[in-house]
Amino acid sequence: MSTASRRIAFTSEFLLAIVAVFAAWSQVGGQGHLDLMPWYAKLVLGLGLSAAVVGLTAALAGQESIRNRRSLYWGLLVIAVAGAMGAVTYYYHLHEVTDEPDDEGTTAHAALFLEC
Repeated sequence: MSTASRRIAFTSEFLLAIVAVFAAWSQVGGQGHLDLMPWYAKLVLGLGLSAAVVGLTAALAGQESIRNRRSLYWGLLVIAVAGAMGAVTYYYHLHEVTDEPDDEGTTAHAALFLEC
């Protein structure tokens, strides 16, 4: 495979990985938690994971053996960035603002509902 076609393949994989990473993150972490995060955190982590996945693919495709130093490095980087994404999502899950209804309002509404 020529160098130009490899670059096109890895660029296509990167663009596909961006879509897959953000779709999976919103499904796994919850879109509500992602909405609370600043845009730059989502950008850095999402693009970082996409780039790490492409780097892992390039390391695996470039060598005869699957076990090599480059693939180990990129694999650990994928795990680290995915862990950081989980940690940031969990942080915003713990610090989200919950709307607690008033106790008086809910009991009055329940009483009106029962009288009908």
